[in-house]
Formats: sequence, structure tokens, C-alpha cells
Amino acid sequence: MALNKLVAGDCGGNNSLVQLSNIVSRDVSIAQPVSQADKFVTEFMAQNSQTPQTFNMKALLGNLPEGIITGNNIHRSNQIPSASSQITMPWTMGPSSSYLPHQPMIRPFYMTQQPVVHQQAPSNVQVQYVDESEVANITSSDVKAKAQEYINTVKDDDDLAYNQFMSFMKKISAGELNLGESSETTQRKLSKDEIINEMAEKYKEDWDRLSDVTDYWDSEAANGIAAEYSFTEGNVMLENKSALEIGKEKLKMGDIPGAVLCFEAAAQQQPASAEAWFLLGTTQAENEQDPLAITALKKSLEIDPRQLEAYITLAAAYTNENMPKFAFIILLDWLKASPKYSDILPQDVSPKKLNLKELEAHVKSLYLQAAQLNPTQIDADVQNALGVVFNISQEYDKAVDCFKTALMVAGDDAKLWNRLGATLANSERSEEAVEAYHEALNIEPGFIRARYNVGITCMNLGAHREAAEHFLVALNQQFKAKSMFPDSSNTDTSSSTIWTTLRMVCSFMGQHDVAKLVDERNLSELNKFFKME
Repeated sequence: MALNKLVAGDCGGNNSLVQLSNIVSRDVSIAQPVSQADKFVTEFMAQNSQTPQTFNMKALLGNLPEGIITGNNIHRSNQIPSASSQITMPWTMGPSSSYLPHQPMIRPFYMTQQPVVHQQAPSNVQVQYVDESEVANITSSDVKAKAQEYINTVKDDDDLAYNQFMSFMKKISAGELNLGESSETTQRKLSKDEIINEMAEKYKEDWDRLSDVTDYWDSEAANGIAAEYSFTEGNVMLENKSALEIGKEKLKMGDIPGAVLCFEAAAQQQPASAEAWFLLGTTQAENEQDPLAITALKKSLEIDPRQLEAYITLAAAYTNENMPKFAFIILLDWLKASPKYSDILPQDVSPKKLNLKELEAHVKSLYLQAAQLNPTQIDADVQNALGVVFNISQEYDKAVDCFKTALMVAGDDAKLWNRLGATLANSERSEEAVEAYHEALNIEPGFIRARYNVGITCMNLGAHREAAEHFLVALNQQFKAKSMFPDSSNTDTSSSTIWTTLRMVCSFMGQHDVAKLVDERNLSELNKFFKME
């Protein structure tokens, strides 16, 4: 059913639901006499009910919780897990990020029902109608005088003396509201058509956006992906001209949050540097910050479309944010940019015109074709991309085979080990997943996403205390970068996803006092409780 039929009536009239509500309201008021007390209650409810001024889908979506976790990345689910339920984990794809998609847990949201206001008995106030020709000559003093006259007329009427309209009239009579002449000598009088044209011009952009609802809600903006990167304020590395090189050293040492700040500084110092944006994007993906990773990687590819690694990392981040169509399009862009595989792209297919299922089948067939071009050699990137595609379609066994094949020629890639672990976890093979994560952490001890995924796997195995300890290790790593800010006491460089999951673990443990420390983000006290210091 079209949304418009639910919310709008023909020719501007009420729709069927609204008409039914009005009929019920009318019949109830006729059938049941309303007492004086009921009238007061009804009037109070009518005055204090707040109806939304706009239908804001982003506000609705903002009420959805962060959390239900699948395999090695968080997947969206319609159920909140109990302490004993299987939790899937976040996975990031691409050579520079974990494979399993990071998707937040969904919390129920409710539509508010507006109170039905019964009709009130008629008052003794006489309604007078003013001819339109008289309106042009009304001044502000006339309006104030009429307001005072109305107040004097109804001041003894208990039903009207204290309502919201009376308060409005008192403000006019006191001169607090000026509904008469403006500060200009005469306001321009607009015809009905002129008013409509003026409003149409003023709200043209909003109307154009809302008139194509499907396109807007499928856009990156509707999914929380900013067009411009939001840099951290107060970054002391901005003053260091060697920020890019220092960031690379910090990355080798496992200081991912510190590396992020260095790469942010480098991207600001050299906004045309594809390398700076690429390193910032891939490092943010490891730092469990996919929306920022997406924005940075897109900037990198705009500058240099030949960075093949950036495409697959970007596809992984899109998958983690539950944006599969964007992931498929980026994987096709990888094929187009690759000298080895650009020829297999058909010229008569427009991917953006395909629906999601058709696009998935199209991408899958092209990558299988790419893998078969040279059967005697393993292309880790092709296997990596295929693993991403199979994860989106939830064919986890096939995805596992792809990642294991890629690791045969790229065994020192911590991101691939993490993607393998996440895929194993999503296919309910948690014990094998832990082994893959440990391989990733042995290669890159500061890999925050892999550490987080280990915690998720511990949750799946019912080892809640161990899970909490892994989450705290990840948070402590993220807090390492606080010293790089002038006002470190007010700086928070941590991931809200990790905090949300840690709180869930504390609830599973029955440690509700400790859960309050999580709400306060009191890391020092949490470290003491779990003996992390």
C-alpha cells in the first residue's frame, strides 16, 4: 500500500482513518454526557499534548539501539538477545578492515496515539465575524483593545478563563505579542497564488527531497554517512608536519587511535593526498568507526581511483553499515579499476538500475568469472571480494572457503584473519572463530576490531566476564589517544558500539551497579572492578 494513501486524503480531505476517528469521537461525546470534571481533564490533555511538527524518519531511526551482534560484527535483528542467546559479530571487509558487518541492534519503537478530545458544551460567548474589507484597516492598538474586550467578557466563565487561548489573548492585550502593523509602514499584501509560489520557492529543496522518498531513504545521508569528514577538534598533530609518517609508526606499534589523529592531521595538511585519506579510512575501519571510514575512503578514491585496496575496504564498511547496494556498486568499481579484470564488465548493463537481488547475482557472477580467468593462481583480492559477497547473501560456508583461500597467499594479513573469524562466528563456529582472531591479534596486537570480535565470541560461548575484559582492552586502547588533546579530560575517543555491548555483558552478569559505571563511561572504576590494572 502506498504511504500517501495512509497519510493523505483525496483532494486535501481527511483520509478514512481520520474520518473514522472523528466519527467515534463524535458518537462517544453524544452518547455520554460530559461532566464538568471530565471537561477540565479533556481541556488539560488537549493543551498539553505535543503533536510532531514533521515526520522525521531520521529521528525515528535515531531511537534504534546499538547492538544485536552477529558473528563477528553486529547485525541488525528484530529481537534483543537474552543472556543465553547466540550473538553475531561485526565483520569488516576489505584488505584493511574486519570482514563481518557491523550492524546495531534494533530496539522496538512506538507510535504515539494522540488523545481523543471530546466536544465541549457551547459557551455563552457570542462569535462575531469580521468582513474581509475591514481587516486592512485594523491596527495593533485595535487588536489589543479587542483582546482586552474578550478578556473582560469571559473572565467570569470558569470554562474559558484559564485556558490556553485566554493566555494568548492576555499576551496580546499586554502588548507582548504584536499582531498589528509591522515596523515597516505597510506590509506587502500577497494574493493566494503569490503566497503559494513564495512557499514553493522557499521549501523547494525539502519538497524535491521528500517527493522522491525511495531515493532519499536509500541515500548515504539517510544512512548516517556524512558528505564531509568530521575532524576531531583540538588535534595537536596539526602542528606537526611529519604527521603522516608518525601515524604510520603508530599504526605499526598498534596505537590505532593515535594513528587516526595523525592521519586526520595529514589529511587536513594535505587535502589532495590520496594516501593520507586512504590511511585515515582504513585505520578508522580498524577503529570500529565505519561511517568515518566510508567518508575518508571515498575522498581517497575521488583523488586516485586506481587504489584497488580502497574499494574492497569501502565495500566492507558499507556492508557493516547494512548498505549492501552500495557495497555491490563499489565492488563493480573495483573490477572496472583493475587492469586485469576491467574487460569482463558488460557494457550493456546499468548496475544502478538493477534491484538488490539482480545486483547481487550480477556481482557474484562477475567475480566468479574473475576467479576462473586464471585457475592456477590465487588472487587474494578476488577471493576477498567474493567473501564479502557471500557474507551479504549469508552463504557463510562459501565465504569461509574464500577467506581461507586468500590466506593461502596472504597469511600475514591480520584483516583477512579477522574476516575469517567473523564469518566463522556468523556461521555459529565460535571456537574456530577465536583461533582466527588470535591469529589476527598475534600479527597486529592493537587491532581494536579484532579484539572487539573476540569479546563477541566470548559472549556467544557464555564467557561474559572474559568478554567484558576484551571490551575493556579495546576501550583502553582507544583511550591511549587522549594525551594528544589539549583538554584530555573532556575528550572521548572511544566507540559507542563497544560501550553498548559492554553494558549488555554487565547486565547478563547481573552486575547492575557496574552497568551504571558503563553508563557514566567511568573507565578507571571499570578497570578496577575487572582487575585490568
